[in-house]
Amino acid sequence: MVWLVASLCVLAIGSCHWLASWVASFPDQQQQRWASVGGGAGLAYVFIHLLPELASGGSELSDVRGLIDYVPVPLVEALLFLVALVGVLVVFCLNVLMKQRQGAPPYAVWLQLFNFAAINYLYAYSLPSLITTGVGYGILFTVAISAHVLLMDRYAAEHHPQRFRRRNRWIGSAALVLGLVHAFVFHPVDALTLATATAFLGGGLLMAVFRDELPDLQQTRLPWLLAGCGGMGGLLLLQLLLSGH
Repeated sequence: MVWLVASLCVLAIGSCHWLASWVASFPDQQQQRWASVGGGAGLAYVFIHLLPELASGGSELSDVRGLIDYVPVPLVEALLFLVALVGVLVVFCLNVLMKQRQGAPPYAVWLQLFNFAAINYLYAYSLPSLITTGVGYGILFTVAISAHVLLMDRYAAEHHPQRFRRRNRWIGSAALVLGLVHAFVFHPVDALTLATATAFLGGGLLMAVFRDELPDLQQTRLPWLLAGCGGMGGLLLLQLLLSGH
């Protein structure tokens, strides 16, 4: 059951790589509405699920045998936030390299592609373990990540259409499949590895939500943003009540 749900979730995320070019062709007003919904949903996911997950994960890591023998407990509890900070810095630095220079250097393009592949790989790699804690969490994670992927790929499809069609969407899809296969072969995933991967993804997601996914103030459709935030927030709170954690 877990692997069936995980496969369907990966298929949903992967399909966003292929729908991005189509979404980029929508009229601007329609894109602004859906961007507002996606930004609102991402905002709710970050504050209601991601940040509490990082906090509780840090507390759980303090009990990992072997880790606390070498690292003070306060630093262990802050470890996931440090990893999330690395995730933020990686995404930000790559954006700086790509946008501050006229004609980005080749290594910056390949670094961004590697980061793109690694993030997609980690999405799929972490999904089965997340689903074992609750199918609802896995589905909501898929909804949040699908919106994130669609919004980010829409920009790439609009501004770099040939590169996106020939390379990016293939790399993203292949990385998703590889991550799911890796999780299947080496299941169950080590708790420390999973927590670290989740924290790195969380840092990148934080950066993307606040910098890229929330529309410009003049383009934001406030009712749609509030609808996305309220819908995702309500579903996350309902899942918390049903699961008890």
